[in-house]
Formats: sequence, structure tokens, C-alpha cells
Amino acid sequence: MISEFAKEKVFWTRKMNLKLVYFIKNNPNVWNPKHPKYTSVEHKDQTYAEFATLYGNKFTGQAVKNRWTNIRSTFANYLRKFKASRANGEEYKINWHLWGPCQFLMKVNRTIKDSSLNLNKSDEKDSSLIHNQYNSDDNTTEDTFVDTNCKAIAENLVNIFKKLQNDPFGLDKNKHGELNPDRSMNRRIPEQIDNICQPFDENKFNFTKASKEETMFIIVSDDNDKHVVLVNVSPISHYHSLLCPSMYKRLPQILTKDSLQLVLQIMLCVPNSNIRIGFNSLCGLASVNHLHYHIFVEKNILPVETVKCKHLKGPVYILDDYPVPGFCFEVTQQINDPSDYIYKLIDVLLKKAIAHNIFITRGQSVVGDSDVVRVIVWPRRSSSGAKQLAAFNVAVCELSGWFPVYDAESFEKLTAEELEDELRKWKYNRFDDLCEDIKQLY
Repeated sequence: MISEFAKEKVFWTRKMNLKLVYFIKNNPNVWNPKHPKYTSVEHKDQTYAEFATLYGNKFTGQAVKNRWTNIRSTFANYLRKFKASRANGEEYKINWHLWGPCQFLMKVNRTIKDSSLNLNKSDEKDSSLIHNQYNSDDNTTEDTFVDTNCKAIAENLVNIFKKLQNDPFGLDKNKHGELNPDRSMNRRIPEQIDNICQPFDENKFNFTKASKEETMFIIVSDDNDKHVVLVNVSPISHYHSLLCPSMYKRLPQILTKDSLQLVLQIMLCVPNSNIRIGFNSLCGLASVNHLHYHIFVEKNILPVETVKCKHLKGPVYILDDYPVPGFCFEVTQQINDPSDYIYKLIDVLLKKAIAHNIFITRGQSVVGDSDVVRVIVWPRRSSSGAKQLAAFNVAVCELSGWFPVYDAESFEKLTAEELEDELRKWKYNRFDDLCEDIKQLY
């Protein structure tokens, strides 16, 4: 699974993205539900493979499919922002170069009747440019999926990181992971964790003791509750930060329904598909026993975002052919309070004292090609005791298929097969029995 994903290391230029959109537009079996072959996965895969052949051995059909999913997701995010601005009597200006070319998707969008949205001249220019340059060479690599506002926030994060640690970006990526020796050297000493419901200990480190310089901003709710976003002083990657819901209530690292609802709302509002949110339970490689989530920024599509899923019962799916079995939920704007049915499963894990990791990301729908927020919950073997800093630890990042590696020697030698083998060591051995218990909830 991960070894296959490793082969999809491809680079997309602005022209290539335009070509792909034009190609997809002319193949409605991929995007139009009214097309007679829309439900045929085989025909869609053939379409993606056809585009991949334009670039020889560089690309595969899966790489094309992943890119189209990303483009469609970005279009949907901008569309939500545009709709929200109209509702407020304003008009959000969209400068994304694929906004104009992607307007054909409005034909299948049920929420807006008027498809004559405000197009910038640059959009129209790019739309015509695609016809003229369809067979031209592509020489310029360009990142086309970074929202302007998110980029500004990211730049602020960079400045903060530089103040907090030396060589904050001494990172080197390959197709399997990311070399990050600073994380093992600069991080705070992990707390001794022996119980999945271990009480909060005021005498141990907690995030109220973090320096003021680590605070990025504070979200104050209507009831004066404070949710704090902190810089991670030993980041896994660029812009890695921490969200501490109800920080001054000093809650232990036990997921609450309110905090889950908060992070789901954040993910549904975030216009940038590069942002992910993760949670490590106690005995699931959490380092600090104070309620917090990890916020990551990663441009690559991760294996767990496109892996096939099988239906279990109700809103619950299970990952299919993945090294560590886990549960998957879909979340969209149309679903009322998804935290309610997701927390039912979490509550079972807590009552059974099963360690777990949770990954919240944008990904492919389990029943189609549309973009959704995926919530993946992995029950896992307990890692009770202080966290051991080996070449890497298997926590939420690693389970998603993204491996921060702590030393250069291991980074050079590790293979995709070895990474998968390490993941399997941490799977929950009674997963099938747990599935039967979960079925009783829905």
C-alpha cells in the first residue's frame, strides 16, 4: 500500500494542471453523475490512465486521479467561500488560476442555481490558454494549491519558528518520509504515561506553562472558553502547531466531544486541503497529558486519504488493505453534528482502555470521487511508559503514511516495506471483535 504510494512522487506545473482540467472537462464520465458511465470505476481509471500516458513513465493513472481529487477539492473550498461572501452582501475575489477553467463543475453543483460567477480576466485568459498550450512542453514547477490567506498565516508561522529554535527547517524529504533530527534533540522530555485515562497532573509540564512567545493566537468562545493555538517548539514539519481546546480548564489528553466538534468545524472551514489535524491518545504516543491536537501542513496526498474502505455499519467504514486496520467516517457540511456519532466509537475505546490515534483530513469519498473530510480512527497496541525516541515512533503521522525520521542513517536505509512492517507491529490484534462491538452502536 505505502510502497505503491511511494511511486506516485510526481510534480505538477501550472500548464499541466490546466491541461488536466481541460482533459477532464472533455471526459464527463469522471465528473457528471448523469453520464451513463459515471458509476463505472473501470472507465474512470481508464480515463485517468489515458492522461497519464501523455507524460510517459513519469505518471500513473493513480497520480492523475489524486491530482484531480485535489483540484476538485480546491474548487469546492473556493466555492464555499464565494457563497459565504455573497450571503454577507460581499463578493469574494478568487485569483486561483483554475477557477475559470473549472466552471463546468457548476453544472453538477446542486447548491447554486446561478453559474455565472464573477470570473477575473486572468481566469478567462487561463481558460483559453489551455487550448493553445495543450501540446506544449512543461518546464516550470509551481505550487498552485496554496490559498493566499493560508500562505500569509504560514509565513507568520515561519517567522515564529525561526525565533524559537535553531535551524528549524533542517528537513530533507524522500519518497517515504522526512528527515528531522532536530525533533528528537529539541523536544521536551516526554511524560511517563501508563493509563489511557490518566488524570491531569498540575505538577507535570502542561501547555499553560508554555512561554508567551509560543502562543500564536487564542479563540474565545461565547462562554469565554479559550482555545489556544501554540507553536510546536519541536515541529515534525514546516508550520506544525498545536491546538489546545479549553486550555485553561486543564483537561487530560482524553478526547472530548466538544473538542472533536471544534476541530471538525475548523476542518470544514479551512480552504486549504494541505492542512491536517491529528490526535494521539494516552498510551498512543501522546507526549503531554494535556488536551491537544496537532495541526500539520503537508502538500503531498497521503495514502490514507485515498485508500479504499469497506462499509461496516451506519456511518462507519473500515480501511481496506491497509497495514493497520482502522475506522473511517465521512464528514460534510450537510451532516448535522457528526461529532455525535464519531464520539460514540471513541467512547467505546476509552471504556475498553484501547489506545488510539485519530487523523482528520480532506480525502476521497468512500462511495465516489467527491471531496469530503475523512476522520480515521486507529485502535492500536498500547505504548505505555515514556515515549521512546528511536528512528521514528508510530503515532498518527506514521499511521497516515507520513514518516518523520530522526536520524540520517536510518533515513537513508529505510525501505517502504520496512515501514509497513513497523506499522503492522502496532495494530490492535482484536480488531475483528471490536468491529462486532461497534456494530451494536449504530
